[in-house]
Amino acid sequence: MTEALRKYPLPAVTLLTLAFFALLPQPWKGRLALHGYVHDLAHVLAFHAAFLLNTRGRRNRASVSRTAVLLIMFGALLEVLQTRIFGNPFEFHDVVSDATGVALGLLVRSMWEV
Repeated sequence: MTEALRKYPLPAVTLLTLAFFALLPQPWKGRLALHGYVHDLAHVLAFHAAFLLNTRGRRNRASVSRTAVLLIMFGALLEVLQTRIFGNPFEFHDVVSDATGVALGLLVRSMWEV
């Protein structure tokens, strides 16, 4: 774990931050007002920012595409963990919101490259 943090500090910190907020107990999420449309927007913005931060400076399209797929898979894994740890129902729309954020990141990157 520490080797990954040293070698890839920004991706590691980004993923740990996403995991921290995703795995907060429900009462804490309620205090942060992470429900409804705000909840969906938080997913989109978090994964959009994570994608852009983790692909910054990369020119290899395969690497960028791989990052996109891995981030979406990470979002799905977090949903599974929430189901297993807290007994929450699996929220497929959260994974769709995560994928939307990544897709927006792909769009922004493609506009920068033009």
